[in-house]
Amino acid sequence: MQVPLSHQVDVAGFHTEATRLLALQVPPQDVHWSAAPAQSVDEEPLETARAAIRNRAARAIIPQSFIRMSELVVLHRDPERFDLLYRTLWRLIYEPELKNDFADKDMAHLRQMAQSVRRDIQKMKTKLVFRQLTVKGESVPVAQYEPVHFIAEAVGGWLAGRAPDGWILLTPDRSLRWNGEHLLSAPAVAPPPAPQLTWDDSQLAAILEALPWV
Repeated sequence: MQVPLSHQVDVAGFHTEATRLLALQVPPQDVHWSAAPAQSVDEEPLETARAAIRNRAARAIIPQSFIRMSELVVLHRDPERFDLLYRTLWRLIYEPELKNDFADKDMAHLRQMAQSVRRDIQKMKTKLVFRQLTVKGESVPVAQYEPVHFIAEAVGGWLAGRAPDGWILLTPDRSLRWNGEHLLSAPAVAPPPAPQLTWDDSQLAAILEALPWV
């Protein structure tokens, strides 16, 4: 069974589909998860709704700590993360003792992935450097950063509350703009052609002016 998700960090979609598959008793080996890079321009929520498993039987067995961990694991760059999450959800239902097994390989792997995402988020928060560029006659702080995992939106929501006057953040996965009221995301800006390592200010300003939300 092919289960497509709307984008790489579609945690809400994953939990919706996982709930449906659990209710249908579809085993992990019969499911293949896929997530394509987002191509649309979207408004990102500043306060993301917490993940939830809606199936009553599943809620009675699956620890909330696992649900919270899954929110981080979905941001990991491992392409097998959704398969691992669903396999572990399935096992938690049919192997209730798993929640107390701290030596289990799947659970240990998920904890390691969540910790890697946490570290990457903290590093990005401390390493971001903005420079002022003139875009359509307006001076805008712009930062470029290449995170290890799919954390741009997560950091963007945090940053919006700390830099209220507006900014643009570019990553290889998504472009983000905070205009003081809304956090908008769009497809990533293509990297400069080799051997050029970065866009200069005038090149980057011209690229930003062509973006649909600028």
